[in-house]
Amino acid sequence: MGLTQKEIAKQLGVSYMSVSRALNGTGYVSESLKMRILAYAKENGYEPHRASQVLVRNTTHRLALFSSSLPQYFWDEIEKGVQVAAQQLKAFNYETTYHRIPEQDTQAYLEVLEQELEKGLDAIGLVYQRKYDMQSILERIERAHVPYVTFNVDSQTSNRRTFIGCDYRSGGRLAADFIARTLQLSAKKEVLVLLCDEEGQLQGRGPDINKLRLDGFLSFMEENFPSVTTHTEYFSTKLQVGYQDNQILELIKQYQDQVQAIYMISAFNTDFLHALECLPNHDFVTILHDLDNSAIRHLKTRLLSAVIDQSPTLQGYYTVMALERIVESKGKNAIADLKLEHNLVLSENRHLIEGLIAAKLMQ
Repeated sequence: MGLTQKEIAKQLGVSYMSVSRALNGTGYVSESLKMRILAYAKENGYEPHRASQVLVRNTTHRLALFSSSLPQYFWDEIEKGVQVAAQQLKAFNYETTYHRIPEQDTQAYLEVLEQELEKGLDAIGLVYQRKYDMQSILERIERAHVPYVTFNVDSQTSNRRTFIGCDYRSGGRLAADFIARTLQLSAKKEVLVLLCDEEGQLQGRGPDINKLRLDGFLSFMEENFPSVTTHTEYFSTKLQVGYQDNQILELIKQYQDQVQAIYMISAFNTDFLHALECLPNHDFVTILHDLDNSAIRHLKTRLLSAVIDQSPTLQGYYTVMALERIVESKGKNAIADLKLEHNLVLSENRHLIEGLIAAKLMQ
């Protein structure tokens, strides 16, 4: 057990009240005695008890996180982590809210942000997404002098305090490694890579995570498995509730007799797996990003070979904890970026990975 305020009072021969006032910055204590108490506490490794500090300050700190709303399954996982962290911090007078903003609606984003700023915010977490005018959003946050961090998608040119997320190129390289090794004994080694062309749906500049994944995939194949042929095809299906078309299915049909593996880069898990269900006799190696219920189900049926998961639950959790660190340090301490490793999820190891993530949330 660490040094207590009562022990400091006893060692210095002063009252407990004087020690409490000096360490918590409340009430009157002479400057000379205050400096004496603070020096002794520092020299002897005193660490304040968080719950006691909360009772003294009686202040609620407010945190807010912002992201888009689709794909719903991904942000559901982010929210799970946010809720775990929020519950852990609740005892220390932290209030955490998480907003999912409709796609491409910068005005709605700014309105929700304004409402939160009017209530009073101590720190903000946001995803730097090209679907919104992020420059206008960041300018509003910076005018309010509220510290912010980015998660999931970064902006290294902004004034964000830290970033919590994955290296998207490494996700593409992991997919390439899995496919190439799985096809080692195949007479033909051709891969169809599918991704969405979103250029007509963008409102601002920012990292193109799908292009980063593609770059990682192609560079890894070229460096390590030059015998593998890659066919890259784009579709324009919209990531929008209720929107359906057959573009993905038609592209798979076009290549079904030519390729031995398919890599879906963009977040169209449901559409991709539905297309595969329409071709029940195929023998493709199939891989996509991020677990949802349909991906979990088809890992079991073997329609899906593997999933590259970026631990969205941990992203949500660590983002809230990073915001808390910023608030508690009053901006004095630098926070290093937290880069999470991708997990290659197979039917055989899914429960193990889920268990490891759950354990990290409880640390």
